[in-house]
Amino acid sequence: MHALRSPVRHTHALEHKEIHVWSVALDEVPLDRADLVLDDSELARAARIRTQAGRQRYLSSHVALRTLLAGYLAVSPGLPRFTRRCPRPEICGDCGNGRPELLPGPWPHLDFNLSHSGTTALIALCRTPAVVGVDVERVRPFDWSRLAAVGPVDEVAGFRTWTAIEAVGKAAGSGVRNMATVGEPRSDGVRRARRPGDEADWYVHEVDCAEGYVGSVATRVPRAEVRTLQWPPP
Repeated sequence: MHALRSPVRHTHALEHKEIHVWSVALDEVPLDRADLVLDDSELARAARIRTQAGRQRYLSSHVALRTLLAGYLAVSPGLPRFTRRCPRPEICGDCGNGRPELLPGPWPHLDFNLSHSGTTALIALCRTPAVVGVDVERVRPFDWSRLAAVGPVDEVAGFRTWTAIEAVGKAAGSGVRNMATVGEPRSDGVRRARRPGDEADWYVHEVDCAEGYVGSVATRVPRAEVRTLQWPPP
């Protein structure tokens, strides 16, 4: 509970070219003070989710995100404010949807991204001007031969490639429009990816997840150091 009342005093400082990815078991996130941590738009969005499980997943993942941001920014969890970068404002008129971004404030500017699936979330953070995208999926039966971007592979390999595609799309702010082509892992395990129309590669790292899940984190930084950390923060 204490983590929601004051900044998280963990010792993980972000260096340039470093990405922290937090693996969060959502049932370990306390929600008794969520109404004091989340802003009005987050609470309204949670209220519109029809299922209790979906609502709980949204609240837990966003409380975890704010708790972690509080520690990196040295502020209370309810203080950071966000905007959303619409990927195509010339078409939608800046509809307020799209990739969340931290508004400027009396803190270091960080880029972050959140993904959740089932009972697990991944939260990735890095220092700007770098950007980061993350995706996690519960492994389940799926015929990947139906999706040309992945191909006829088993469930685990398919979800690894799919999370790589999703992570690149989230980092770029475009989702799965202009779906990335993802290469095979290099000797260091990193996969290069390229979106149609992009002039530079993306670099995708596999993330250690809870059993039964796979995850990926994407960045444009060629030699980023990716650290996986476990919730709760110290």
